[in-house]
Amino acid sequence: MTSRIAVAGVVTASTACSVPAFPVPLISGRRLAGGVHFRFSGSGYTAAKTASMLGSRVSLATYVGSDLLGTIATQDLRERGLYGPGVQVCAEQPRSVTLFDSAGTRSGTSDLRDTPRLSYPVPVFDDLLDGCSLAVLSNIGFTRPLIPVVAARGIPFVTDLHKVDTVDSPHNRDWMAAAHVVFSSHEGLPHGPLDWVADMWRTHRTPVVVVGCGADGAVVGVRGDRRVWQVSPVTPRGVRYQSGAGDTLLGSFAHHFAASGDPVASLRGAVISAGWAVGGEPGTDRSPTAAVQEELVAAVGLPAIRRLR
Repeated sequence: MTSRIAVAGVVTASTACSVPAFPVPLISGRRLAGGVHFRFSGSGYTAAKTASMLGSRVSLATYVGSDLLGTIATQDLRERGLYGPGVQVCAEQPRSVTLFDSAGTRSGTSDLRDTPRLSYPVPVFDDLLDGCSLAVLSNIGFTRPLIPVVAARGIPFVTDLHKVDTVDSPHNRDWMAAAHVVFSSHEGLPHGPLDWVADMWRTHRTPVVVVGCGADGAVVGVRGDRRVWQVSPVTPRGVRYQSGAGDTLLGSFAHHFAASGDPVASLRGAVISAGWAVGGEPGTDRSPTAAVQEELVAAVGLPAIRRLR
């Protein structure tokens, strides 16, 4: 049976440009054939796209601009089957610029325009939840009023805090307190993934805590049995472009978790998806399809795991 997932988050018009190295030297102008790329990204877009490409039925709650970029975003969402009643209109499309080098190191700047301050219509999102077994709420401001809607339905939801350094984060507190699964990056953690998992269990009683660890794979802590596992990285195509890998990890995890309810197995599948994504060019569709995912598992197997606690 195909799982149905509701995803709420931003769609970003993204430009990526390759640079020879960091720090970037000042060059007043240059020509770079094939070196400037344009795609749509963003936590909502990438998570929804990834889950959909893997086979989930996705209802997307987001905004598209009434400007030219918004028109292009609308076309893209229609082509992917992600445009529906959950897509609302705002003044300007969020956008971002990312610089990256040949080693995959990147430096990004985002401009979300007025979307963090918008108030997403609660009745619209409530309707999107019909038939859903899981929701994904990114931690952008317009999803905050949607947290109690999911809770009232009794539907578990997944959120991604991205870079965070405290379990009492003023911005993230609402998502932290209510989410069934909380993702974050290892980059901002004060004492590492193991202490972070323990702190989240103690402070918010979070059932599942996931930490993306970049080249070290990912860590998942399951509060029910008080166990923490590390999932080894898999990069079958090498590393070309890392931006968006965490959102791919999130979307793939949501797809697998909605189907199985097994957080460790779901993360192993998600690590394969993210590992495939980082090997692609930034201007290409880097989320794997269900067929590609199956081929990867058949070729390299699921990533190795080891118990940390």
